[in-house]
Amino acid sequence: MGKINTGFDVVQNMISGKWKSIILYQLGAGKKRTKDLLRICEGVSHKVLNEQLKQLQQDGLIQRTVYAEEVPIKVEYALTDYGRSFLPLLKEMCDTGDQHLQKQGVTAYNNSVCEEYTSES
Repeated sequence: MGKINTGFDVVQNMISGKWKSIILYQLGAGKKRTKDLLRICEGVSHKVLNEQLKQLQQDGLIQRTVYAEEVPIKVEYALTDYGRSFLPLLKEMCDTGDQHLQKQGVTAYNNSVCEEYTSES
């Protein structure tokens, strides 16, 4: 992306990518392991998922916890407080998308992404 000039540019850069919004939204319901996210993000490759998780971590939206004492090693991802602040925006995106589909007379294929979010507040 070119020069970032606005808050909109910053947010768009942070959540751009096919899977980032879904990952964030799903982590709103609680911690997830990589295998859980692979199941939820149907069609994503392990490589792409790991790249998107790393970018979300670098932006401070999620945290990665490694449980090295467990065999096999367990890795979980969770939202940071900053990441949690994005949930209302993501919920609004889901709602707006649903309204658009409804206007078009189209039934949403699978709304589980939007439905699984529950606020941890």
